[in-house]
Amino acid sequence: MIAREAAAAPYNHATREMQRPAQIAALDDLLQRVHETNAFQRARLRGARVSTVEDLRALPFTIKDELLLDQASSPPYGTNLTFPLEHYTHLHLTSGTVGEQLRVLQTAEDWQATRRCFARVLSEAGITAADRVALPFPFGAYLQFWAAAAGVEDVGALALPLGGLEGRERLRAIAEFEATAIVCTPTYALGLIDVALEHGLEDAFASVRALICQGEPGASIPAARERIESAWGARVFDHAGSTEVGVFSYPCAAGGGLHVNGQEFLCEILDPAGGEEVGPGTQGELVLSALSRIGCPAIRFRSGDVVDVGGACPAGHDDVWLPNGIVGRTDDMVVIRGMNVFPSAIEQTLREAGLLGEYRIRFYTEATERDEIRVLVEATDPAMVRMIEERIFGRLALRVRVVPVMPGVLTAQRLKARRVEDMRRR
Repeated sequence: MIAREAAAAPYNHATREMQRPAQIAALDDLLQRVHETNAFQRARLRGARVSTVEDLRALPFTIKDELLLDQASSPPYGTNLTFPLEHYTHLHLTSGTVGEQLRVLQTAEDWQATRRCFARVLSEAGITAADRVALPFPFGAYLQFWAAAAGVEDVGALALPLGGLEGRERLRAIAEFEATAIVCTPTYALGLIDVALEHGLEDAFASVRALICQGEPGASIPAARERIESAWGARVFDHAGSTEVGVFSYPCAAGGGLHVNGQEFLCEILDPAGGEEVGPGTQGELVLSALSRIGCPAIRFRSGDVVDVGGACPAGHDDVWLPNGIVGRTDDMVVIRGMNVFPSAIEQTLREAGLLGEYRIRFYTEATERDEIRVLVEATDPAMVRMIEERIFGRLALRVRVVPVMPGVLTAQRLKARRVEDMRRR
């Protein structure tokens, strides 16, 4: 971990460059620690050392497919292991949003960094030992659930585990225990609104003052965030992470969006096509080196997350500001008739139009071999359907067919919604 400076200068592009020497020194230390015993890293890095930005850019990228292939060749954990198996204390799986699940092990040292990073998320959202934090999810194999519980423990707050309950029971527990904060996906926060309205349980929202969202981009989509904040009467804070690298960001309470945790991660934002680093006011792919992850190192990991690079945030944080959070993924982006389309842009349009129900986005190929988009929405008002079509055209410069369906037809997956279907002929 990089030590925090006593006084933080306002962030700008030059400030990020000032952080780089300490980050590069930490990365060089990591390279030396893993070289002798990590077969995967030894074969690809060949004893590389870093002392300059040029050295950094000479290191190879790590991509998920490469890690999956390694695990397929050397099951079950692959060769990206720095220590013998008995040194590891935690196993987590990627969520399977894209492709197969990757197995990621953490040592006790790695896990301390994970706890620290999630505690930073909570602290930036104003969570303290005085809070009661509801955790309304089953504890499966996914990192975000366990990291959230560890972070709550780290800040000294009371954890309220609400796994194994259905929506009404969770709302009643939130009310009974007077939860002051909740950690969940934006989809689940929206879903609990529907449950509360249906069963007259809106009083459950009274004690909650903060929702810490994860797993999806919805909390950084203004219309979705405003819908949640309005119904819950609480502030929504976003953050992002991945099983491969850990919890790499924290919310910016003053300016919205996210900051990359520069004390734990070396961040590059690159043009996905050319690989050049991009600056404020542009968009690129987030590439991360986890400086505190030793057991299964993530060095120049191509996250696939597409972000807008901000300038100086209103709070003057040193760390890189992503004012719109994660705006899309390189593997979610599709090219329709020459236009780049991110599903999150369509969701933003739907929420701005006032759609509260579920939706599905389908990319498909017509008989004419032309790729098209169809959006199914739970809406019965023809005027809303026409407005959505017009707004999507205004945002994407593409004609999209919007198909209304009856409420309840598109069942929400409450933990992490899968709302995009790519049915195109490749």
